[in-house]
Amino acid sequence: MKLSIIMPVFNEQKTIRQIIAKVMAVPIEKELVIVDDASTDGTRDILKGYEGKENIKVYYHEKNKGKAGAIKTGIPYATGEIISVQDGDLETDPNDFVKLTEPIKSGEAQVVYGSRYLNKNEKSLYFAYKFGARFLSWVVNILYGQNITDEATCYKVFRSDILKKIPLEYDRFEFCPEVTAKVSKMGYKIKELPMSYFPRSFDEGKKMNWRDGLKALWVLIKFRFVN
Repeated sequence: MKLSIIMPVFNEQKTIRQIIAKVMAVPIEKELVIVDDASTDGTRDILKGYEGKENIKVYYHEKNKGKAGAIKTGIPYATGEIISVQDGDLETDPNDFVKLTEPIKSGEAQVVYGSRYLNKNEKSLYFAYKFGARFLSWVVNILYGQNITDEATCYKVFRSDILKKIPLEYDRFEFCPEVTAKVSKMGYKIKELPMSYFPRSFDEGKKMNWRDGLKALWVLIKFRFVN
């Protein structure tokens, strides 16, 4: 089963070459679908050099839409039986895709999340960020009957036919709570496995903040009780 890795990118000039190399070195059948979300720092110029490379597709937004907007652009171009997301930074280790895809390949699960908090060597730069992520996971467990520890994880792995039939509404960082809510309402249990995590600071380019956490909470409540 082929893994399609969708990589939403915005102003990642410092790390984009490294993360692409890491993704393409993972020893599984895969393709990389990169969507540049109107970068202004030279990232787009770097990506031009990857156009036409084997198993790499590159697409561009002319206006910034947000992370979920870039993911939504990439989903129709994914041809693998499995789909996941990879950020354009170096916070995660693409080699984790090998173990995260195994439960789907074996038929044990249809949705798998990598959890930073199941990793005994987990590191966090900001207590408030870790607290918010754990709180949102608790909300998911209460509202949707899941048993997860890391709702906000980047590494969400789906059987592609499941992800492709989910009508995603939001364009920014709401992808995580929206897709979690919707796969839960579809009746899928989320399986978690430990993943590696190498947090970066806001000075290094981290983009999420407390406002995104409040939006995530609202999205989880909305799809449980409103939609």
